[in-house]
Formats: sequence, structure tokens, C-alpha cells
Amino acid sequence: MLHSDASPNVSRQLSRRAIFDALLHKGPVSRAELSKLTGLSKQTISEVVDSFEQQALVRPIGRTSGNIGRTAVLYELSPEGGYVLGVDLGGSKLTVAIADISSKVLLEATEPTNPRGGTVVLDQIAKLANRLARDVNTHPSRIRSIVVGTPGVVNPQSRGIDLAPNIADLGPLDAVAVLSEKLGSAVRIENDVNLALLGEVWLGCAQNLSNVAFIALGTGIGLGLSVNGRLVRGENGAAGEIGYFPIGGDPFRAEVRDAGCLEHEAGAAGILRRYREAGGEPVENVRAIFDRMEGGEEIANKIIDDTARLMALATAMVIAMADPKLIVLGGSIGARPDFAKRVSDELARIGLRAVEIRPSALGNRAGVVGALAVALNRLHEDLFGITDLPGVMPLPAPQTLS
Repeated sequence: MLHSDASPNVSRQLSRRAIFDALLHKGPVSRAELSKLTGLSKQTISEVVDSFEQQALVRPIGRTSGNIGRTAVLYELSPEGGYVLGVDLGGSKLTVAIADISSKVLLEATEPTNPRGGTVVLDQIAKLANRLARDVNTHPSRIRSIVVGTPGVVNPQSRGIDLAPNIADLGPLDAVAVLSEKLGSAVRIENDVNLALLGEVWLGCAQNLSNVAFIALGTGIGLGLSVNGRLVRGENGAAGEIGYFPIGGDPFRAEVRDAGCLEHEAGAAGILRRYREAGGEPVENVRAIFDRMEGGEEIANKIIDDTARLMALATAMVIAMADPKLIVLGGSIGARPDFAKRVSDELARIGLRAVEIRPSALGNRAGVVGALAVALNRLHEDLFGITDLPGVMPLPAPQTLS
């Protein structure tokens, strides 16, 4: 319902927003159906839909059928209204996805992260983004909202990416400016674990929850935290860097300072190091240790148990600080159901109140799904947002190509 004291411009924008929201969630729909859904007059509906058609935001896709009486034109959001790009940049892999304004995911691609880091990685993102745009038959300039998830945080002074030891040479760069220039549109950089949390809230195992934590364990360790429906960022955007928790070793040792004490012990490199030190035969990755554990090897079983115990301690600290209803474990290690079960069992031994722990429902796609969610919300708000009036429009579940 529009506010009676709203100015004409605000009322017009609210009407446009309400009609767009109905098309986003209920389309394809007729003009008469839009009037019923929004409570707006048929004249207002016609004016706004005509305007949307001129802006290529909507398109007619057919007519109603099967009813007595005259048929009506059905409208849906048009892909030409704009595209968004979600990027998940990790220490070992890079995933880029493109979606249209209606939340339809058109294409997704993953490749190994270039180990040279720095500008080479930023070039890699741009090339992959441009390739996806061409593959869905649009020009890169039609990508109107871009969100990149990275380990670490953006330094507010230098705009370089700090606290990302697994990707070389990002700190000295103004990554926001460099990527914006390469991609031809404004870029927003978010912490990858925060995006994974938002992905689970949008489409995964944390839907409709206001107080939830996402703990990622893979190459590195991080925390995304939603309290009362708001993402916790901290003064410098560095909230959630729990790899620096003083758990598992001596935090004053020089060799643990870059990654942090917990990450030094429980991150992938730490698990591999502890396995070798315990007498395990050389392996290439943590997956091989899990395979050996499943084959009955005692050393592997002990290393995984010890890692679960370290993560239970970290989880207990998060529970004590934030009191979440749910904790989601993600990342290449954390999202394994067998590992999540071990962490839950160890947490129960500590004696805190019971908090449900679930492995990520989206797995290694959580970050890019969250990036798309933020990019879509940005695009929608750029089109229809109004200061001091209702916040972001809820997104529908994304469609994917069959």
C-alpha cells in the first residue's frame, strides 16, 4: 500500500518497484493480474508496463488461454533488462556465473586459480567474465552488477585485498578499481565466506533464518555471521577472520602469524603437515587422508579427529559470542557430512547448549550463489531503491538452464 503522504516521485517509484516485484516472483502475468497483485489501478499498470517495455525490462511472451472471454497478453522480465556477474575467487579455483535480471542462471564456469596471483588473477577474472558474456550472446557492457568474493577483506584505505595469504600479491593492488576498469562496470568485492553464508540463506540450508553462522574449512578458514538478519562486518570489514583464533598452537610463533594459529593447524596445509609429522605416507591433498581414514588407517583417523576437535573449539567460541540458531559448515573439508558429524559430536562433549550443525547444502557453489544474490539485489536496488523506504526485494529461487 502506497503512503498517502508520499511525494509524486516516491509514489511513482514505489509503483514501479511493486510491479517489478510482482513480475519477478509471479511472472509471466497479464496487466489485469498485475493490478490484482499490486492493488494499483489499471491505468498505472499500463503506464508502468509500457515504460518497462521501452526500457527492455519486460517483454510479451504470449497470451492467456483456456478461459472464457478475451485473451490477455502475458509479460515477463526480459533478459535484456540487464545481467549480473557473480565471482568466487579462491586459493585453488575460480568460479564465475552470469544470470539475467530475473535470477535465471545462464552459464557458469570454473577453472584453477592462476598461482601467480596479483594482476594475473584479475586478468583471469576479466577474461572468464567476457567469455561467459559472449557465450550467452550478450555484450559485456550489458553486465550491470558485478560482485566478487575473495578470501580476506578489502582494505578501506588502499582498496587492496588483505588477509588473503593463499592468493599472492593482491594486497598492494586497488583491486576494486582494476577490476572495474577491466570489466567495464562498478565492482563490489565481498569476503567469500560472507557470500557463502548469503548463498545458504537465499537457497541453501539456512533459508528464513536470521541468526546463523557459516564456518568454512578448506584451503583456509573463515566465518560468515548473520545476527538478527544482518551480516556482521566489523569496523574494517574483517569480522569473521577466525583463522586467527589462538587455538591449536602457539599464536606468537613467527611461522603462524600470516595465516593465523587455527588456520595453521586446521587448514588444508596444516592437516597435511600434521599427517606427515604423525608418520603418514605422503599424499597430495586432504581428500586422500579421508580416503585412507575410510580404509581404516589409524593415523588418518586421528588427524581428522584432531581437526574436528579444533573446529569444535572454534565453533564453541562462535556460539558463545553470537548465539546462532544454526551453524553451517562449508568449504572442501567442512562441507563433508562425515566431518560435520565429528565436529557436532566433539561440540556436544564441551557441554554448551545444543546448536544444530549442518554441512553446506550448496557445497562448493555457495560462494558464487551468494555473489549472484548480492549482485541481483544491487541491480534491483539501483533500478528501484528508495532511500529510507523498504529494503532489498526478496529474490526468487534462481532458475538454471536444463
